[in-house]
Amino acid sequence: MRKLMYVSLIIAAVFMLSGCASLKKMIKNADDINYKMEPEVLEMHGGKVELKIVGQFPEKYFSKKVEAEITPVIVWEGGEKALTPIYIQGEKIKENNQVINYKAGGQFTYTDKVDYVDGMKVSRVELRIHGKQGKKEQDFEPELLGYGVVVTPLLVSNTAQTVSEKDKFVKDIASTKIAVINYDKNQSNLKNTELKKEEVVEMQKYIVAVDTNDRIEFTGVVLKSYASPEGTVERNTDVSGGRDKAAQGFVAKEFKKIKDAENKEFVKTEVVVEDWDGFKKSVQESSLPEKDMVLRVVQMHSDPNVREQEIRNMSKTFDALETEIHPKLRRSEVYVNVMLIGNTDDEIKAIYAKNSDELAQEEFLYCAFLYTDNNKKLEIYTKYTEKFNKDWRGFNNLGVVQYELNNLTASKTALEKAKSLNANATIFNNLGNVCLGLGEIEAAKEYYASATGIKEASFGQGIISVKEGKYKAATEYFGSDCSFNNALALLLNKNYDDAIAKASCGPEKENAMNYYLKAIAYARKGNKDEMFNNLRTAVSKDDSLKGKAKNDMEFFKYFEDATFKEIIK
Repeated sequence: MRKLMYVSLIIAAVFMLSGCASLKKMIKNADDINYKMEPEVLEMHGGKVELKIVGQFPEKYFSKKVEAEITPVIVWEGGEKALTPIYIQGEKIKENNQVINYKAGGQFTYTDKVDYVDGMKVSRVELRIHGKQGKKEQDFEPELLGYGVVVTPLLVSNTAQTVSEKDKFVKDIASTKIAVINYDKNQSNLKNTELKKEEVVEMQKYIVAVDTNDRIEFTGVVLKSYASPEGTVERNTDVSGGRDKAAQGFVAKEFKKIKDAENKEFVKTEVVVEDWDGFKKSVQESSLPEKDMVLRVVQMHSDPNVREQEIRNMSKTFDALETEIHPKLRRSEVYVNVMLIGNTDDEIKAIYAKNSDELAQEEFLYCAFLYTDNNKKLEIYTKYTEKFNKDWRGFNNLGVVQYELNNLTASKTALEKAKSLNANATIFNNLGNVCLGLGEIEAAKEYYASATGIKEASFGQGIISVKEGKYKAATEYFGSDCSFNNALALLLNKNYDDAIAKASCGPEKENAMNYYLKAIAYARKGNKDEMFNNLRTAVSKDDSLKGKAKNDMEFFKYFEDATFKEIIK
């Protein structure tokens, strides 16, 4: 009996030892497990880091009585982030996890994503396995799966496109003075009564005043001479021509000593033999009882002689026409055209420096556009908003300057004031930019959506799309724009050749970051020489990019390359 009990204890002990040894054996032979992580270097998109792990267990490896907790962990200096664990078990474990067959082996596939945090860029990804067999538990040695995270989307520039509202200042303003000289029926001589009437006298005074004013220049005279429609075409031809000569004589006398009038093209003339257009307009505006009938006659007959005869047949109406309509049509119109010369840019600057209150409103607003220094613009717009505090344009432009100076809170205050005065698409775009800069993404989206018709709003929406990992949408928002952000969006959308092209055009093509971006594109294309060439140019323009490239996982394959090391040293 004792012998039997002893044998049983030995068997039980052997069984326990063999079971425990099974987990130990798995740990000992952990190198037999084949792991593959995709992508090989992790990438950040839309603020998330996603990975896929495939683990292959060989035949006769995974013990039937072992269960394992497998946890991917991203580890960086000063922190780490454990992803969601996956549970694997042998055939005899009574849990509802994935089973790995002992005899045949098997594999697991794992996917997960986590929020990107600073530090992950320079990191390692390791797999931690905790094994359990009965009451025995033991950790495997961590399995290294890869290094670092590609964070190229973080290169996107938050600087969006602003819209300043233009002034209505016109430096040189065209102006015209008009006088009408009337004639008697079938006559073309200038009557003294006409030459003495108020508008003709005022015209004469105006010509003298312009000639003595250095801020006004004559640009020409236009004469239009007319005959009323009654009478024959032949007779009216002579009469209208005579009136043209009379008007030219009047102008020649008034401009006799004026130098500008010496140009042969100074006076332009036009003769209207029969003023049917003026006739129709005057009849339409009159209170003649049969005016509709008269107008129908004019419309029905193209022959002027037939028109006149038909109208004459309406004797009572024709008499009224002779009294009320025809006299006004027997005329010459004198148009004296001038250019009012405004203050020059230098004069406006001088006036502002001396006393800004002497500037007209539109000149004041225009003054800010004469300076490139944003601090000077800030000064001008501040003064403008104090004086013209009901004009939304001043507050909008003040907000734009504050934005460009990176004073986002002050910019938002100014723009909200502008919005309270006149809520429009220009302001919505600029507020969208400010909210984007402040990290208020949802508010920025709403403002951009409201900025109907403002093409600059699409640029802001493109930036947000890059941040959200929507690269195709970003390229559509940016369109044909030659900008770093567009080149970046194209690169992230894997359109490498287009990205290189966009980084090589536009006013910012020589910026260091454009060359840096092209280096990344060529690295992805596997063009080692062009990658080095562009990276070398980038760091020559901005020495700080050496440190950036050193830890940029876009260049991971070249970290040990002698040329790469030479460039970033």
